[in-house]
Amino acid sequence: MLVLLTTVSRVGGLIRETAISHYFGASGITDVFYMAFTIPNVLRRLVAEGTLTAVVQPAYQTVRTRDGDAAARRFYASMLGFLLVVVSGLTALGVLGAPALVAAFASGFIDEPAKFALCVELTRWLFPVVIAMSLVGLSMAVLNAHDVYAVPALAPIVLNISMIAFTILGALTFPAEHRIMGAVVGVLVGGVLQVAVQVPALARRGLMVRPRLALDADVKSALLKFVPGLFGLAVYQLNIIVLRQLASYLEEGSVSYYNYADRLMELAIGIFAIAIAQGAFSTMNEQAAGGRIDDLKGTWRFSMILTSLIALPAALGLGAIAVPITSVLYLHGAFTWEDVQQTSMAALAFAPGLVAMSGTRATAQVFYALGDQRTPVVVSGFVLVSNLLIGVALLNQGVAGLAFTLSLSSFVQTGLLVFLLRRKIGDLQTEKFVRPWFWQVLLSALAVFAAWGIQFLGDWQRGFTANNALVLTAAVGVAVALYGGGALALKLEGVEQLAGGVTRRLRRVFSRR
Repeated sequence: MLVLLTTVSRVGGLIRETAISHYFGASGITDVFYMAFTIPNVLRRLVAEGTLTAVVQPAYQTVRTRDGDAAARRFYASMLGFLLVVVSGLTALGVLGAPALVAAFASGFIDEPAKFALCVELTRWLFPVVIAMSLVGLSMAVLNAHDVYAVPALAPIVLNISMIAFTILGALTFPAEHRIMGAVVGVLVGGVLQVAVQVPALARRGLMVRPRLALDADVKSALLKFVPGLFGLAVYQLNIIVLRQLASYLEEGSVSYYNYADRLMELAIGIFAIAIAQGAFSTMNEQAAGGRIDDLKGTWRFSMILTSLIALPAALGLGAIAVPITSVLYLHGAFTWEDVQQTSMAALAFAPGLVAMSGTRATAQVFYALGDQRTPVVVSGFVLVSNLLIGVALLNQGVAGLAFTLSLSSFVQTGLLVFLLRRKIGDLQTEKFVRPWFWQVLLSALAVFAAWGIQFLGDWQRGFTANNALVLTAAVGVAVALYGGGALALKLEGVEQLAGGVTRRLRRVFSRR
């Protein structure tokens, strides 16, 4: 169910971007909107994502197991109170300090006063959504502790639906100079709806509590644990700031090209990467806790092989048929053929990074399982510097240069993490990657070559047409069949487990009919 909801969320996010691109294309307006949306999103990720779940969920579970449900509710009420105070204060500062924040994220806009002023205005409108999304993050932590995963996963789906609806409504009914406000209203309404969908699940578990500011030992311990987690996430968010800063100096539309291409990349690998990572991390934690280091190494190797089984063909495929994919999804309305070419170049530059990003996730989890949060943070700090240096060096290549910066930096990050992991726990037996990776690369190349040949049957300057959609579907379908069939025939490591998981899910779906 979680994978299904994640899939729906990613597809919904793509439809959301398609709606925005249809009415606004890749323009100065969309550059401003995406930059303004990024600024509160960075704060939201720092406060509401990752850290909240990592800190609050185990603390809540400990209190509940040790002292019972009533004590757990009091702990949750205290965390809710402190969270509301902190995020409300940060939101007020964000609204008041919007000019400074826009200058920090997009100093390239300063030379264009109208663009800078609009970005400041949209940032102020969007900042309150941090409060709603932080509440969703806290709800997710406690609901996960009750083994409720589907309801929190609905939150991004609700946001996407709201943004799609209000983007269309704003484009059709608002005055021309204010049409982008439809998307802004969609974000704000979506934030409220995200909180609302959590309420029934919270109420059923007696968690509709009044916020309190009681600093007992458990609450104090949880709050103190936020600091190292926030620092680690802050380093990652600084990477986003660096790339957005550089993009603000490029030609109009570049921030939008980057965003549209990034959405394609996330759709290509994100769903499977999340599912594999979640499954592997629990096993890694158990093995590390039991001191079973050899088993931990084996799980890491299998996780790397399994993710590359998806990431390699996804990366090669995204690079080979970036133009057809971009054309069918985006080439309509205000989105032009020039926009397709720019977005496709960015997607092509992003593609190699899919493999490295999957490796980064799998390797960083080993450190976390071993209780070592410091090493991934230090590596991220080094990558931040490399991001800046590479980004500046490739800035003359436009948005594709920035996308390739992320790909190169991701390989640097994965390489450093693997090197340091070997120093920490000994020989990783990486020679066992040679055979599966050889066949994965060979099969991927053959499958993608077939897709690349089929794509010449389309007329991509016409965008979405029945023929183009059919050609793209055939290209992807043939590639998947060749790669999947070859992997099964060769019995590549991981393919039976992956196919078995899909088969079990399909059986569950059809058994309910």
